[in-house]
Amino acid sequence: MLDAILNLLFPQSCILCGVQVFERRWSVACPECWSKLEPIPRPFCLQCGMPAPAIETSCGACRRGDHAFDFARSLFLFNDPMRGIIHHLKYSARVSLAKPLGHPLRDCMAMEGFEAKVAVPVPLHRSRARERGFNQAELLARQLGLKVDLRLLQRLKNTPSQTGLSRSQRALNLSAAFVVRGAPPETVLVVDDVYTTGSTLHEIAKTLKRAGASRVEVLTVARVMRQD
Repeated sequence: MLDAILNLLFPQSCILCGVQVFERRWSVACPECWSKLEPIPRPFCLQCGMPAPAIETSCGACRRGDHAFDFARSLFLFNDPMRGIIHHLKYSARVSLAKPLGHPLRDCMAMEGFEAKVAVPVPLHRSRARERGFNQAELLARQLGLKVDLRLLQRLKNTPSQTGLSRSQRALNLSAAFVVRGAPPETVLVVDDVYTTGSTLHEIAKTLKRAGASRVEVLTVARVMRQD
């Protein structure tokens, strides 16, 4: 009844296609646009979750040792509808979009056998956090039902975008970008919105393991496909 009254008094339009959203549980995107999100197809790399052309095995990047994290999974391909949802979440302060993503994130954790009991959002640099007013990774981490530790990992460098950089340039860009405050738990779950190149998550995992973590898991909403 409350939803019906709110929809009558404050009608919303889908941020992606513009049609009216009649059920507030869908947040500010309509059910049809949510249905256009594409799950990561199986089979995929056992370590990083990258879709593979054949049986589940390790991808080239994981075989080369490019990923210091032990286990990573993403929910959806970074297609146009997902790009729009992430854009509105991060840059238009549509923070309510985090909630409907919580259920599939929790399902993924249960299905894939995540072990961590503590979630750590990928931190923003303090200047970017002040500018944005929130951290979208924290909003997502709070949907998981785990303890969320905001103090353990801090970003020291306001690193520019990794897009278009070579592997060595990305490594230099991220060198000493993060620091761990205190002793991490044995297993840590790192949460972010999009897995792009994996370089940031790799650097975070290295930093956490140097500080004493034994296992670093990664969970993101979306993943950008790469050519391996």
